[in-house]
Amino acid sequence: MLRNKIVSGLMAAAMAMGITACGGDGVLFTEPPLDSVEQETGNKAGDETEKIYGGADVPEDTTEEQTEPQVTGDKVSGGLITDKAAEDYVVFLYEYGNMAWGYQGYKILFLNNGDVYYFKNEIGTASDQAGRDLAVKYLKEYSEPSFTLDIDGLRDLYEACKMIAPDVKTTLENTANDMGSYEFKFLDPETSEEVLISKDGDWTMKTDDPALIKAQDKAAKILTKQLNTIKARSLSLNTAIVNVPYGGKDLIGKNMSFDSYDKFKEFCQKNGIDAESCMTEALKKSYQQAKYIIVQVYDTNRRVGGYMTYDNKELRFLPSLEEYEPDPAFEGKVTVAIMRCDMLEKYDYVNENGNSWK
Repeated sequence: MLRNKIVSGLMAAAMAMGITACGGDGVLFTEPPLDSVEQETGNKAGDETEKIYGGADVPEDTTEEQTEPQVTGDKVSGGLITDKAAEDYVVFLYEYGNMAWGYQGYKILFLNNGDVYYFKNEIGTASDQAGRDLAVKYLKEYSEPSFTLDIDGLRDLYEACKMIAPDVKTTLENTANDMGSYEFKFLDPETSEEVLISKDGDWTMKTDDPALIKAQDKAAKILTKQLNTIKARSLSLNTAIVNVPYGGKDLIGKNMSFDSYDKFKEFCQKNGIDAESCMTEALKKSYQQAKYIIVQVYDTNRRVGGYMTYDNKELRFLPSLEEYEPDPAFEGKVTVAIMRCDMLEKYDYVNENGNSWK
């Protein structure tokens, strides 16, 4: 009974974070408000329990002996497990992706210091270790953690994952269609290996291994903690942002949007912005199909490397945190950042510090 409640809460929390998926029985999960998780999943709790826990029973009496992670407002000190990393690193990853109706996805990054970051992502963002490391730099620089876990609870899950044998036996079964994929991974900082703890969605990972089942149970407890309070945040570090060196100064601090490529092109020509010289033909064709084209002008030659949105209301272009070779074309000039936008009717533009430019 307790296990069923945990899984029901996990499914509701996942729905609250913006999942839109169609299960094998054709039940459509819509997107409720983020502050509400009182939704019917349309699935039997027992069926979903089998998906999350791999079809194996978790003993009822194991609950009391497990350390349940706690959410805290205080920063933890010391960090988790290893001291070899100079900076905080990702130790657990929960991610959802679905290509059924165009790409949609989100990731939850669990850092070794207990900080947890949730964000919707465009395809390609934080898709490998280098990408996750870069995402962490942006998230730490320009946002706050979604919540923070007690370090003892995080260590408890870590130790459970370390008990999983490298050759643990699992199987994958096709259990749904068009639901996408939900995966919880342990990113072992000592071996640099990625260990799949659970997989659900179109394909479900099943196992009879007690150590893996124990780790799955602990992971499920973490995923049900505070997820219904997470606010929508999107992060893209894999978008076709065009950075153009600009010789003038009159437009510094301006933000603009154009609902056609012709209007955008006319504006650039009028103001001496040579945008097309910085675009490939494929990129130019993509911009011609855009719903909106967003333009912001910075008083620096530091180029833009991505963008972040909050609650689908604010868009922040984020100056690159990657190191570039000096580019003479930008030296002593301001930067015009240009991006295709199709997601919302209107953005409230803010700079990377969250201050409105209006």
